[in-house]
Formats: sequence, structure tokens, C-alpha cells
Amino acid sequence: MKTVVALAKCAQYRPEIIKPALDKVFTAIGGLKQFIPSGGSVLIKPNLLTDRSPEKGVTTHPEIVRALIRLVRQHGGNPFIGDSPAGTLKIESVLEKTGFHALCAEEAVKFVFLEKEPCVSHDYRGISLAITQTAIDADLIINVPKLKTHSFTLFTNAVKNVFGLLPGYQKILLHKTFPTPDQFGDCLAFLYGIVKPALTVCDAVTAMEGGGPTCGTPIQLGFLAASSDGVALDLAMCNLLKINPNHVGYLNSLRRSGIGESDQKNIELTGDTNELKNLRPIKQPGAARAARFIPRRLVKFIEPYVWIAPDFLETCTACGRCVQACPTKALTSNSPHHPILNRRKCIACCCCHENCPENAIKMTCSPLLAIIARRRSIN
Repeated sequence: MKTVVALAKCAQYRPEIIKPALDKVFTAIGGLKQFIPSGGSVLIKPNLLTDRSPEKGVTTHPEIVRALIRLVRQHGGNPFIGDSPAGTLKIESVLEKTGFHALCAEEAVKFVFLEKEPCVSHDYRGISLAITQTAIDADLIINVPKLKTHSFTLFTNAVKNVFGLLPGYQKILLHKTFPTPDQFGDCLAFLYGIVKPALTVCDAVTAMEGGGPTCGTPIQLGFLAASSDGVALDLAMCNLLKINPNHVGYLNSLRRSGIGESDQKNIELTGDTNELKNLRPIKQPGAARAARFIPRRLVKFIEPYVWIAPDFLETCTACGRCVQACPTKALTSNSPHHPILNRRKCIACCCCHENCPENAIKMTCSPLLAIIARRRSIN
């Protein structure tokens, strides 16, 4: 039997449009009732990466989560929301600006700040991964990612969203420990294999392209997607938006691990497929696209000439978030001017880029890397 990934048109974040779209995708995957444990706890895990308004396309829209809360209750479950945003942020600011503070009050639903919850440690190659106990204990996890490009992993959606089940500063340290997309992808695949949400609902009404996950450009894709398999969903989204899944490190890791469905022939894309089949290719982040053109065997020989690093724009306010977020201490405060970068320490993890509140950081590549990428694209 094929793994089903369902699509439904959803042009706006209005309840009267969202509810029918969710009903359509849930019907296509066998109905929501089969997933909801009667009287059980249901963790709804959005993407609350940073303190941006919903219109920016950075975080999961609260109206999607509102509709899910009501559907879970309708089917006898007890929903609550949980996440751990970037470690440099105050959760109060994140909830307020993303609209989740109002949502929780209006729907009388609890928000669990996973940063403050007990954790369960899992050994990964000698590194202790502390996964929040809340996720382990929940009877069901509904994963609700925002579809975006990513300047480090190229693409972020269902699988990458489980990274938020780790405490904030641990996420930063893991970027230091696993500094390449492939190494990080292996770690992310291990984490996903432990958590493995039973249901994923993808917010692609407004997505993000270009320099995501925070500094890209919002793009109206106008649909929701759902599946019981987040790996299959991510693979289907990559194919739909013309992203080569072989260039997404964590998808390669999952394929090797045998976690989730990684064979397109075993995935059935259903729902509003005809209406959405002509979506234009999503614009990919230039730095991440360029980096994949360098053969691994050559990296150590030409490393001084092939780099990706943050470039600070005039809109930088010297707030210091990027300095706090940098796992390798490659940035030094230089207020009132932008921080100073030590390129030798920089691992191009994009933590500074993700945490910048002003979109004042652009990930740029070296002249040689840009030439290589340009020639490969032409050829």
C-alpha cells in the first residue's frame, strides 16, 4: 500500500476556508478520528522559530493551529501547544508577535514552553540529545510545520520541525558539533526516528522562498498538505516545488536509515493535485545551492577559497542576537556598528541568519564558489 500525501487548496487564513481544506486532506488519509486517542493528550507542534508576525511567512499561522485544536476536541482529544524557539529569544515575545498568545487565550488551550520541561537523553555518536519529556509522553504529536527554504539545509518542513523538540541552546550547540549539512542531516534523521510524529499538517498557504528560514521572501502557494509520514510529505513537497531531494541532506540520511517512505514510487499524491501541479519552482537559497556543487573529496584542498558566511546589511541595529546565537563565537559585538566576523571560526550554520529580527544578514558565498555554482547552473 502506498503512503498517501494529500493536498488541498487553501487560499487564505480564514476559518471558513481552512476547515474544509483540513477536512479534505484528513479524509484522503483515512480520517482524523483514527489518529486521535479518546481522552488522550495531543501535542500540536508548530514552527515558532522566532518573534515575527504571521504575515511574514516565518512561523506556522495560528489560524491553522486554531482549526486543529477544535478538530482534536471534536474527536475527543485533549490538545495543547508546545515548542522551543531559538535560544536567544524570550518566549513571551514569540507568543505575542506570532499571534499564539491570543490564540491560547481565545481557545483556552495550554502552551508548554519546552525549554523548561524535563528531558530524556538519547545517545547519538557519543553526544547526548535531550528530547523533551513532553513529546515522549504525549499520546499523539501533530506536527504543523511552515514550508520554507533554508540557507543551511536547503529545505525545511516536516522533518526539520521536530528539531524544536530540543531545548533552545542545545540546538545551537548541535550546529557546532555537526557543522555540515550532511552531518547535521544524520543527527536530524536520528532525532526524527525517535519522535516520529503520527500526523503532519503542512502550512503552505504562505510559504517562504529564497534566503529562508527567516530572511527569505513570503510566497503564496495556497495549499495545505497532510500525511501520516513526514518523510514522504517532505519528499513530495520537494518534487512539487522542483527542489532536488538528493540535495537535502536529511532526506538522504533518512533514506539510508530506512526511516519513513523515501521512494517516490511508493508515495501517492492525492487531493487537489491537478490545481496545484503547475506551481512554479520555488526560489532556492543561493548559498546553500552553491555549496552542494563542491565534491567532498576536494573540500579540504580548496577550503580557504570556498566559504559561505554572513554579510551584514545597513538595516543591522546591533541588537546582539546574532552574537548570542553563534555556536562557535565567530561574531564579536561592535556596537553601534554591525558585529565583526571571524571567518575562520564561522561554520555557515545560519544561526545568526535565523535569529536576526531585521533581515539584516545575508548568507553569501566566496567568489570562487559563486563561479563554480554559476558554471554548473549554466551547464
